[in-house]
Amino acid sequence: MKVLCKKEDLILGINTVQRAVSSKNTLPILQGVRLRAENQNLWFEATDLEIGIRCQVPVNVQEEGQVVLPARLFSEIARKLPDTEIRIESTDNNINIFYDSSDFAVNGYDPEEYPEISDITSNESIELPALLFKSMIRKTIFACSVEETRPVFTGVLLQVNKENITLVGTDTHRLALSNEVLQGNQKEFNGIIPAKTLHEIYRLMEDDDSILISFNNSRIIFKFSQVQIVTRLIEGQFPSYKQVIPATCNTKLLIYTRKLMDAVERASLLSKDNYLKTNTVRFNIENSHININHFSEMGKVFEQLEVEQNGEDVAISFNAKYIIDLLKVVDTENVVMEVSGPSSPCIFRPESNDKYLCLVLPLRN
Repeated sequence: MKVLCKKEDLILGINTVQRAVSSKNTLPILQGVRLRAENQNLWFEATDLEIGIRCQVPVNVQEEGQVVLPARLFSEIARKLPDTEIRIESTDNNINIFYDSSDFAVNGYDPEEYPEISDITSNESIELPALLFKSMIRKTIFACSVEETRPVFTGVLLQVNKENITLVGTDTHRLALSNEVLQGNQKEFNGIIPAKTLHEIYRLMEDDDSILISFNNSRIIFKFSQVQIVTRLIEGQFPSYKQVIPATCNTKLLIYTRKLMDAVERASLLSKDNYLKTNTVRFNIENSHININHFSEMGKVFEQLEVEQNGEDVAISFNAKYIIDLLKVVDTENVVMEVSGPSSPCIFRPESNDKYLCLVLPLRN
C-alpha cells in the first residue's frame, strides 16, 4: 500500500471509526483499525464484532493494499503530525509514515485475520432525511437502559410500517416514543437497534445528509455521506409498549417547559436520598399550581409554578433525573403533563404535538 494524503484525512478517518474499536475483547487485533487503499480512496474500518464502522476518505492512492494498525497509537500519531503532505507505505504488516524529512514506523497486525465488515445484500431498504432521524434518536435514546442484564432494553425499537416510522426506548421505569411520517415509503421493518449504534449515527451524521437503511433478519446497515455503520439487531421480544400508555387522564396540565426544568433542577440539589440513591422530587398539584416542597439534612426548598390545570388535584413523586432528561428534548415552549393518580404512569407531551410522548412511572410516596 502506498498513499499520499493530508493530516486532516487521517484524523477524519480515525475519529469516525474509533468508537467501534473493541475496548474489552481479548483479541489484540480488534484493538486495531484497518486501512484499505483502493480506487483512490482510503477506507478506515473498525469493529468490536457487534458494531462495525467504515469511512471513505478520498486520497492519492499510488499502490493499493491494506494494513491493520493499533487504533489508539495511530490516532495519537495522526494528531501530532505536521500540516504537510504525508506519505504512507506498508511493508508486510507494518507501515512507514513519511512527512517533511522524517519517518515514523508503526508495527501492525495481519490484515487477513481482521474480521470482515460485510455489506448487507438485501432489496429491503428505506431512505429518510438525516435531520428527521436525528431528531427521533435524540428524543428516545435517553430512555434506554445501560444495564446489560436485559439486552432488549439497551436498544431502541425501530418500527417502519409503510409511511409510518416509530422509535421507542424504555428502561422499564420510563418510555419515550417518537412517531413520524415517511412520504411514499412502502417498506416494513421491525427490529431493536443497539443504543450504541444510534449514538454513533447521531454523532457522525450531518443534518443535511440523507440516510439509507438496509436490513435483513439479523443485521442492519446505515449509509450516509462517506460513512457506513453495520450492527447486529438485538434478539428478544420488545415489550408491548402500547398497552402501558394511558388512554385517558384525571388531571391535565399545561406548563412552561423552561420554568419546570429549572425548578426541578434546583429542587433536586437537595433531594439526594443517600439510601435509595435516587433524586426524588414531589409535585403537589392544586389550584392551578405545582408546589415542589422538599426538605433534607442539607436544607429545604420550596418552588411554586403557575400552570393551566384541568381536573383533580394530586400529589405525585418522580425521579428528578427522568423529568430533567425528558424536558431537555421537549422543543416547545410549553409541555403537557397528564396524570391519572399518584401511582399511575404519567405522560409528558410537547404542546400541540401528538407525534411524541414520554411516559414516566412515579415513585412510591
